[in-house]
Amino acid sequence: VAIMAEGYTEQEMDIFMKDAQAACDEIMRYEPFASHKDKFNVVAVMCPSQQSDVSVPQDGVWKQTAVNSNFMTFYSPRYLTTNSVHLIHDNLIGIPYEHLIILANTDTYGGGGIYNSYTLTTAHNPYFKPVVVHEFGHSFGALGDEYFYEQPDHTENFYALGYEPWEPNITSLVDFDSKWKDMMEETPVHDGSDEAKTGSDEAKAAAGNGVGLYEGAGYQSKGVYRPAPDCRMHTNKADCFCPVCQRAISRIIEFYIKSGK
Repeated sequence: VAIMAEGYTEQEMDIFMKDAQAACDEIMRYEPFASHKDKFNVVAVMCPSQQSDVSVPQDGVWKQTAVNSNFMTFYSPRYLTTNSVHLIHDNLIGIPYEHLIILANTDTYGGGGIYNSYTLTTAHNPYFKPVVVHEFGHSFGALGDEYFYEQPDHTENFYALGYEPWEPNITSLVDFDSKWKDMMEETPVHDGSDEAKTGSDEAKAAAGNGVGLYEGAGYQSKGVYRPAPDCRMHTNKADCFCPVCQRAISRIIEFYIKSGK
């Protein structure tokens, strides 16, 4: 794992190194990363930017930085990404890495995580620690967002309900057998309609591990389900990944171990 500086000037690299250590410590505090901490190699990459902070278009702020990151991706004020992917690779020439965390030197809330590409998150917002873990769940673990919006917005139809989402921790019940059905003691009966008939709250969650079907995930309040009431992929207050997310992350860690990485 490479942790890369974004929006830090040469004079701010001491700050970046402390932020990189904080990010690493926080991620490795969560299971299953904690149990496999000795399997990870982490390097910090000091890429100086011409200007401090990053671009915040909603505030009319534009900066010249190492990878030209900016908020307002898909018109979301908290979604931080970069279109200059070539700059990422230019700055990482000669550095061995398989997963990437980019820390942005800003206190604006937000971030972004793209599976097998990068985590990009802000280092000086009060929610830095839970957000960097959440976004790494996306980029490393292929996890989907388990939160949803009560009122319909532009993401309400993000997932077509006639298809099964590819992420391992959300389901539309189209192919629930491929998700976490095996982790539940009781499972809902899906009758082919848009609703799952569970019968009772007890049928939604197995008594043993709390894994069940909880409607509301993938930004949508109806038709998409998450495995647990709360999880690091659901809210910033959650103190762990749910069992389904932990299994998904463990499978990827095990893939690297078995492949000799």
